[in-house]
Amino acid sequence: MIGKSKVLDTNIEWYDEIDPLSFYEKHFEDTFLSKMHEVYPDFIGIPFSQKISTKNGENSKPDLAMVRNDYKEWYIIEAEMGRHSWDGHVEKQVRVFSTGYYAPKKVAKYINSKNNALDLVELEKMIDNIQPKVMVIVNEPKPQWEIEVKKYNSYLSVFQIYKGLNGFELYRISGDTPFIYRDKSHSAFVKGLSNTMEIYTPTFIGEPNGTDIIIFFRGKKTKWKILKDKAKTYIVISGRTHFLQLEKKYMLYVSNKNEYYLDIN
Repeated sequence: MIGKSKVLDTNIEWYDEIDPLSFYEKHFEDTFLSKMHEVYPDFIGIPFSQKISTKNGENSKPDLAMVRNDYKEWYIIEAEMGRHSWDGHVEKQVRVFSTGYYAPKKVAKYINSKNNALDLVELEKMIDNIQPKVMVIVNEPKPQWEIEVKKYNSYLSVFQIYKGLNGFELYRISGDTPFIYRDKSHSAFVKGLSNTMEIYTPTFIGEPNGTDIIIFFRGKKTKWKILKDKAKTYIVISGRTHFLQLEKKYMLYVSNKNEYYLDIN
């Protein structure tokens, strides 16, 4: 028998995960929007229900959007319940939002009407030059959706809500998490070494040889040791086993806060 997910905080308070089946989609959407500035501090979130159309005549309305503080990136967000089906429902939304047309003046004016702290001129320039990324926010893990959204170069993030007897709530986010990076490097596992990855830009990692570093992979912390050998740089993962795929190519990012992030390229 599998029990439901729980979280224990440092004050010895247990928080139970709210049953995904008990959620109303609007409540989930509103809760996520209210916490978006904490989950994604480099972005400004807004409700977004403007109809998006494709050249094939398909239409759909998203739920939310978020704009990066420096107007260099923006997202269209679909808040979904895990009980919904991918085929015929979520898939259509992702397809429309990832291939739809966003009229710069119209969309900029709409976003500005939801938050006038966002500059109208900068919004219009952003929308004219940058296609939005599409992200699905879901209230429970959906491994198959994670595979499917990648076919549209889109993203999946899991936002779970836990509630304690004290009335407080905790939130857990996993999956794809937008962040601002200042540099990146291609990387891959060394053939025959299941725990060692070569960083193809040797100067990318500035820390000294032998240093331990933390690298985030899709919301999970992994620990690595830096190994510098002549003109090459490697990282060696701690532990005997890991969940990374040896045959894949990877991209290693470093954020403005000097945090490392790894993702499949």
